[in-house]
Amino acid sequence: MLNRSAVVIGHEPAFYGWLKTTGKSGDDIETLRQASDRMVYLIPACHFSEEIDEVVEDLFQEIFVRELRAWQPNESHWPDTADFALFTRWFTVDGVQAVDDVGRSTIEEEGD
Repeated sequence: MLNRSAVVIGHEPAFYGWLKTTGKSGDDIETLRQASDRMVYLIPACHFSEEIDEVVEDLFQEIFVRELRAWQPNESHWPDTADFALFTRWFTVDGVQAVDDVGRSTIEEEGD
């Protein structure tokens, strides 16, 4: 088992509403949605769901930036205020306390 927990980030309708205001067409959004509807982020190991909530609140800005960059790389379209309240309106967060690696190859970091 890895010494990590994980969060699975999903997208709320409000996020897609914002994305439409950035000039993305409905077809573009649907293509992106099918390709990356949810993303998994490894976080420090947590033993209780309350710990996961605390870690997410601490790391939300990094997750927020990664999500925005993945969907709309042009930062001029990003919201002026990307606070925790907006994060919780735009994204769902499902915590996973234990993470195990059953892959047979060495874990390697890939480029963005």
